[in-house]
Amino acid sequence: MTEQEMREVFREMREEPVPADSLARVRMGVEQGVGKRRRWKFAVPLVAAGCIVAGFLFLRPTKVPVRTVEPAQIEIAKVQPPPEMPVRTAPRPRRVRPRLQQAKTVPVLIRIETEDPDVVILLVN
Repeated sequence: MTEQEMREVFREMREEPVPADSLARVRMGVEQGVGKRRRWKFAVPLVAAGCIVAGFLFLRPTKVPVRTVEPAQIEIAKVQPPPEMPVRTAPRPRRVRPRLQQAKTVPVLIRIETEDPDVVILLVN
């Protein structure tokens, strides 16, 4: 079937009247389906509320008897402070200075010549 043939069939179907019998059957089926759902709309909230109330009744905390103690029976524990201990510090490392050998000291002389013949840089120790 081509697209053109399908359009012609749909046009023919559009011109035919819809039997009233079929519309009535569809409406009755929809009413029956909705009627079944209406029962659930009322039952679900009632069941949920019942579960919540039952949870509060069964899971409520029980009353625990409270023991009272007379002031004469209370003992106050005396805690001794720890003895004072001196704080020990780590010993400082001694600085070690290198000894210069006085007999073998040689003066260092660095000469830097620049492009200008009149400028010479001398670095002396």
